[in-house]
Amino acid sequence: MTQVLVFACINGFSLIVGALIGGYFHLQQKVIAAVMAFGSGVLICALTFGLMEEAFGHGGFDAVIIGFFAGGLLYVAGDWVIHHLGGRKHRRHQHSPAKHSSNGLIIVVGSLLDGIPESIALGIALFANKGVGIIMLVAIVISNIPESIASVAGLKKEKFSSKSIFYIWLIAGIVVALATVLSFVFLHDLNPNTIGILESLAAGAILAMLASSMMPEAYEEGGYAVSLLTITGFLMAFILAQI
Repeated sequence: MTQVLVFACINGFSLIVGALIGGYFHLQQKVIAAVMAFGSGVLICALTFGLMEEAFGHGGFDAVIIGFFAGGLLYVAGDWVIHHLGGRKHRRHQHSPAKHSSNGLIIVVGSLLDGIPESIALGIALFANKGVGIIMLVAIVISNIPESIASVAGLKKEKFSSKSIFYIWLIAGIVVALATVLSFVFLHDLNPNTIGILESLAAGAILAMLASSMMPEAYEEGGYAVSLLTITGFLMAFILAQI
């Protein structure tokens, strides 16, 4: 349980660290894009050779198919609602106008939509396969920090103060940390087929997030070089998984 608490705290704290870095240091967008691209590759490897293999081992094809599509659809539906409520206006790659002005609570909900599937996946991985849990944690931290860094400039343009930005990411960090712990505690005794569905559901949501959020934003700021960085992140995570 101590390891779970440590992993959960690292997961949540990485979001706060990113917000602090974005608030106090002026990093070039290409640097942020490079880290986001690398993190995307690591996450793709983690969900492919970690979550999906574990899901298949627990529940077979039915669990994988049901969970994966359900996770993707749930993320897309939630992202659409949050975007139209103004919760994505601070994102650089969101060009279409929202119907409402940005709202701090909606932005928090949007951040949780991105972070909770990863946190659930981390919690499940920690009791299903600790090796996968370590890879998931590395992937989540590498993706969390640039995501919260990149949000700061957009939030400031939306007239959020530095204190408000910090509280937004503090709330998000606490919730994703709790999601990691709660998923470990309460999902531990479910039957294998249900665990398989939940693992593939998290994988589908994470992949949908990468396709609609992290990778487009990384490409917009980093150009063609992000493809090589994504490949590098995937390869390094794959090598780590095989050691």
